[in-house]
Amino acid sequence: MNGEAPPQKKRTWLWVVLGIFLFVTVLSVGCVVGAVLLFRQNFDVHSTSEQSAMQQLDEIRAKFSGQQPLIQLVDGQPHVVERVARQGAPPLQTLHVIAFDSDEENLVNFSIPWWLVRMKSGPIRISAYQQGWDDRGVSFNVEDIEKAGPGIIADITREREGRVVIWAE
Repeated sequence: MNGEAPPQKKRTWLWVVLGIFLFVTVLSVGCVVGAVLLFRQNFDVHSTSEQSAMQQLDEIRAKFSGQQPLIQLVDGQPHVVERVARQGAPPLQTLHVIAFDSDEENLVNFSIPWWLVRMKSGPIRISAYQQGWDDRGVSFNVEDIEKAGPGIIADITREREGRVVIWAE
């Protein structure tokens, strides 16, 4: 025996684990920053008069004149209305929501890219327990909206509360 110590094993696994941890951390922070930027870019709240807000909502509704909303209130309860599938309709790009709150006199505008909406698996359920709506029978799929093509999904007015218009383009 020479008196030499056996060569030590290199601990490469430690660097691999550390590298993977660092990569996942950077990726997570990037996703959070991206989500915040997407939200801030597509969300707008500003004060306006009821007359001005209703005019903006009516202009949106006029873009789809003659078309029934996919969801309608019947006796205060939401119901999904079957619309005839439009052949040759352009693919949907964005889901828009615009709402006016009568109490606060705020107009809220929100847009969601359609690719993000498509990530929703299963049915979309409508509920508003405060208004007494029951969501057990009111649901539809993203595919139902795509079949109907661009248009109004819902136009709901609640007296002394405000109005909401949801549409896809």
